[in-house]
Amino acid sequence: MPFFRSRNQKPDAPQNSIPTLSNSTVTDDPIASQQALESGKLVPAALRRLTSLSEQNSFTSDLTVNEFALLKSCGLHPICQVAGTAVYKIGYQPMPYGGSQPLGIVTEAFNESRRLAIGRLEQEAALAHADAVVGTRITQGMFDSESGLIEFSIVGTAVKSLNEPLSTAKRNAKNKAIITTLSGQDLYLLLENGIVPVGLVGASSCYLASLSQYTFQQMYSMFGTNVVNFEVREFTEGYYASRHIVMREVEKAAKSNGAKGIIDFNFISSTNSYRLPGSNSENVGAVSFISHVLATAITQPTDFAPPKQQKILFINP
Repeated sequence: MPFFRSRNQKPDAPQNSIPTLSNSTVTDDPIASQQALESGKLVPAALRRLTSLSEQNSFTSDLTVNEFALLKSCGLHPICQVAGTAVYKIGYQPMPYGGSQPLGIVTEAFNESRRLAIGRLEQEAALAHADAVVGTRITQGMFDSESGLIEFSIVGTAVKSLNEPLSTAKRNAKNKAIITTLSGQDLYLLLENGIVPVGLVGASSCYLASLSQYTFQQMYSMFGTNVVNFEVREFTEGYYASRHIVMREVEKAAKSNGAKGIIDFNFISSTNSYRLPGSNSENVGAVSFISHVLATAITQPTDFAPPKQQKILFINP
């Protein structure tokens, strides 16, 4: 179920745990791979590939011709493809009694899988000495054949900036590569207008909206008013509550990064239905609204002077 063009103790944050690259570390030992993943780090195979970059005179990328040409024209040189992924199992989520409320276990699973995947992408970008990751492709979803198993994957091209804007943004981000949801064309247009991405922001939320006894009777009782049209207010409110939670978290993340705004906004919502807790009826009594947001936070230097003549681009799709 792809989207976005696209309770255990947490491991240390990946961005603070860039691994050292001794020969003993870079092995194919399955135990070493397992230990690396448990601590939020990269598997040895990825480390070996990235450490060999200095021996190569060529680069790899998933950029289109237009993206490559435009990025080169604004001083961005591709280094290699980088990726991050995490497959995560959702723990037991008891259905709450007592009305509508967030489902914390499910929400945490989605947010943690995204954090792990993006953290591993940041580690690969750091080992490649990249200033930014562009042209990202993002998928997140659940496995059809396995209940409660989710995946978050992100793949993009690590680039080195020969000009100041992204290099400065990287220094302001504590020397972490700037990751965006932007295509090469979109990033070119931003930089041409003095707008600089400051990073990826995202959030997920799962909110359970339960029907009141009155609404349940309206919908399903043979003596109710199910013969006429009416709004199911509890479900409408559940959608808004789920969306409000992710918007609040994304805005908080952007503000903490010093952003002036958010662009390239991707919002996806899905639902699951449940029987009313404590009811023997097969009728739907509750719906969970799962909301995901992923976007790029941006800023604009105060000393930026706009170009004297605006360039007009004609880019074939």
